[in-house]
Amino acid sequence: MTLTERQVGDVTLLELTGRLVFDDGDMVLRRHVTGLIEQGRVKLVVDLSNVTYVDSCGVGVLVAKFVSVRRQGGDLKLLKLTPRSRHLMEICGLLNVFEIFDSETEAVASFATPQAT
Repeated sequence: MTLTERQVGDVTLLELTGRLVFDDGDMVLRRHVTGLIEQGRVKLVVDLSNVTYVDSCGVGVLVAKFVSVRRQGGDLKLLKLTPRSRHLMEICGLLNVFEIFDSETEAVASFATPQAT
């Protein structure tokens, strides 16, 4: 898996390409997000439009990093889930956990809206 990072204002957009699976993609994403948290960059959007496959470890790293970011006062939101990724999130019961967007503009703008607690 490859990961490309870019900034949109104060939001960090992570574009993933390939397979988000055990020992390949999960470690790439885990290390990268951990580094962002250490820098205080906790407004994250993960673009999954080019992810071809997600296994349980991939889902696990998304959940773990979501929790880590939230503990630091930030948020991790998902962008452009493929039908396969959306179905996986649905059967894992995570569609109500993550904020999911089809538009990058809407995902970035959502950070300007105060979160309900």
